[in-house]
Amino acid sequence: MIYTLEEIYASGGRLPIITLVITNEAIGTLRYVLGYEDLVLEGKTYRKSAFTVSMPERSDSGFTDLSFGIDGVSGEAYEYMKEVIRSQTSTFITVTQWHYAVHSKLSEITLSITGGRITRESATFTASFCDMLNLEFPRLRYTATNAPGLKYVA
Repeated sequence: MIYTLEEIYASGGRLPIITLVITNEAIGTLRYVLGYEDLVLEGKTYRKSAFTVSMPERSDSGFTDLSFGIDGVSGEAYEYMKEVIRSQTSTFITVTQWHYAVHSKLSEITLSITGGRITRESATFTASFCDMLNLEFPRLRYTATNAPGLKYVA
């Protein structure tokens, strides 16, 4: 379950821990946690970072693109990301929400990195996943007529 900001603030609860993992089989893995201190989750160390996720625009391409901005890129991360951008192998980005107290996974999504831009201060990645609901020909497009349950999806 992914909590919205409205649900978190209305309930007076604590924010979940958000992590970002960039994986490339040839280069290795980078792990970031949104916060001010490094964190160990399930035996893996996540480096502190500030990152943002920009929501996708509406389109009929069949793919949904998200933009990830990572601020305060260290020298090690800068070199890694330069290699990721130049790499011809598949690179994936995984966003995970963790429970703040017990550190169990609440939700997780993995996307393919389709592009990126890097400066000494920050890195921006574009990641994509196939949007089956808005995919058209040669596949059936799901509408309220042929998939009546869509009326109840928010």
